[in-house]
Amino acid sequence: MKNSTCNPRRRLALAAVPALVASGLVSRARADEAPYPNRPVRVVVPWPAGGVADAGTRRTAAVMEKFLGARIVVDNRPGASGQIATEAVARSTPDGYTLIAGDISTHALNACVFANLRVHPLRDFEPVSLRTRGSMMLVVNAATGIRSLDELVKRSQAEADGLPFASPGLGTVQHLHMERLMQATGANLRPVIYKGEAPGLTDVVGGQVPLMMTFPAVALPHVQSGKLRALAVTAKKRVPVLPDTPTFAELGRPELEAYTWGAFFAPKGTPRPVIDRLAAAMAKTSEDASLRQFAAGFGAEPMHSTPEELRAWVQAEIDRLCVIAKKAGVRVE
Repeated sequence: MKNSTCNPRRRLALAAVPALVASGLVSRARADEAPYPNRPVRVVVPWPAGGVADAGTRRTAAVMEKFLGARIVVDNRPGASGQIATEAVARSTPDGYTLIAGDISTHALNACVFANLRVHPLRDFEPVSLRTRGSMMLVVNAATGIRSLDELVKRSQAEADGLPFASPGLGTVQHLHMERLMQATGANLRPVIYKGEAPGLTDVVGGQVPLMMTFPAVALPHVQSGKLRALAVTAKKRVPVLPDTPTFAELGRPELEAYTWGAFFAPKGTPRPVIDRLAAAMAKTSEDASLRQFAAGFGAEPMHSTPEELRAWVQAEIDRLCVIAKKAGVRVE
């Protein structure tokens, strides 16, 4: 019969296990009790890497790290018009370590055009702070000879089937603002739907489609080369990178003032002290000179807000965009 007594070294090792487990639990508890943030914060971008939204978020995160006091890791989760990312973040632990770099599409427009939205922009998120705001611009192929908004409206009204415009997708912010332009001016336009901004802009530059509502960040080189003509910008004031392009308000259409924007949101239930810490860091970040210079090159500007101001902003944008979408009959099943 074998001796069942444990080896002394084995007994010592087994005795140490509870102590190690306890030590690990204590360390974890101490980390959880440490002031926020005490580990990296993940920011989910709902769009592909390399785009304007991704570049802007990464530059903002790089600046914000020093004010937040923690590393910020950017994670791209594109797909389904931003819905893959919004669902993932909405269902993550509400501890301030997972945020979404939401924008006008994910946190306003989608609520107006998608029939079956699984998460709501306000009900399922805690607003943190605005982070950026920019304008759109109406461009035409220079070969059309159209030099003003009035000329565009008149030309379109002479077209029995309407003048075509490129849209980067059904129900996108560019599409809806063209619908708003038609509602405001009586222009006779019809959308040509593309799968993204780049192919639509390529066809406008090539002359296959005469016009488009787009962003200065992507169309500016073509305006500067003379291939495209910028007729108006949607901002209240002229955009520094397009000093000779009037605003819609200057052309007698102040109702066409509109912005694209980005903001940080956290999952519903994230503690208010954590939200306030993030908002305070964004407020300091928005004043960074290098970030402001970077954004200006895209026709945008860094922004900040209180959580309450962001909530009111999002609600106002939902109300505005839903009216346009409903009147235009834009709905994605």
